[in-house]
Amino acid sequence: MNTPFDPQYLAALTARARYPLGPPVTVELDRSDGAYGELAALLTRHNGLTAFNAGLQIFRADAEGLGPDLQTWNAPQTWKHTYEGLADGLLCFAQDLFGTQFALDDEGHVVRFDPETAERTILGDSLEHWAQWLLADPDVHGAHAFATSWQDHHGALTHDQRLIPLRFFTLGGTYEDDNIAVKEAAQCMRIRGPLAQTLYSLPDGAHFQMTSTPPPSDPDLLSHHELKVRADYSTLLIMDDDASLDEPERAWFDALVADWINTSPGVVSIGAARPFSVPVIVDVRRTPPADDDVELQQADHVTQASLTLPSGRLLISMQDIDDELPRIPLTPGTYAVRIYSHGLHTISEDGLDGEDRYHVVLWPTDEDHPAQVLKRYPEPLPGG
Repeated sequence: MNTPFDPQYLAALTARARYPLGPPVTVELDRSDGAYGELAALLTRHNGLTAFNAGLQIFRADAEGLGPDLQTWNAPQTWKHTYEGLADGLLCFAQDLFGTQFALDDEGHVVRFDPETAERTILGDSLEHWAQWLLADPDVHGAHAFATSWQDHHGALTHDQRLIPLRFFTLGGTYEDDNIAVKEAAQCMRIRGPLAQTLYSLPDGAHFQMTSTPPPSDPDLLSHHELKVRADYSTLLIMDDDASLDEPERAWFDALVADWINTSPGVVSIGAARPFSVPVIVDVRRTPPADDDVELQQADHVTQASLTLPSGRLLISMQDIDDELPRIPLTPGTYAVRIYSHGLHTISEDGLDGEDRYHVVLWPTDEDHPAQVLKRYPEPLPGG
């Protein structure tokens, strides 16, 4: 089917593209005005395409074919639900190599949607404006040079795959090979939804801290966070951002004092040696620590429990939760939490000074781990 829509820049873009990704189809969208009509005409002519050596992908509009289809990609359960409204009102019709979305909004603008921050940037009011923007700098706007270099070294991506940084670009991640992974495109979006929620909800001036890049020698380490957290009443809370700790019963508190660990829904409470700001390192892993866990042998006291994290935002907090404390973005689900307590032998007699530090390691799990002590400090626990 021929259409009258063939503007200059869009024609130049399609001339550089590979298509189609699906069988011929006549596309009708819910709207036919402006850019919506242009998109329907484009997909009717070329049902999905890739350009810039797969640095750009325009979704097909049919259930059969290569890569994501337009309807499934925009269904809330595919990935938008992880953004909790931040991606609402967008018809995402294309994406770049790293999952940056190109979409039509309710006002008919063509927008760029950043998957890490949910920021929307208006590129114009037509696909012609969008194509002109892409062609002005294909290496930057369409990831052409990076797509070519990456696939020359690592092999071609499938139509269902995109690249994602292990340490997010917004948080200081680089484009070096050891920080880039290949994942299914929708999974890339679901991983970053909680991060976008966190960054979007932080108050002005709040500091999101992620200070170290995961070392290349440990590919299962997803993120590394170095924090200073005040241990009110010599306790710390490892918790889902939406959870709350009700006033515990005496027996619950006694178990926390005795073992330095106890749980309540959405919360793992742990003991600390001093009621001051203490160093806490949080590592998020794909897999559990190795069977020959060297740190378990080195630490003074080691505990473990499971934590349900429906919000996708992890908070390491004091008893009085501060809105400016950093939230750590994670894929919603259940995690095992292991806490290594170090330096307990350095605590002064009055309990005010010491070099205690705490290492919190999380990994996804399908199991319910009860609060338990994996290694007990041989002396009375300080700070009780």
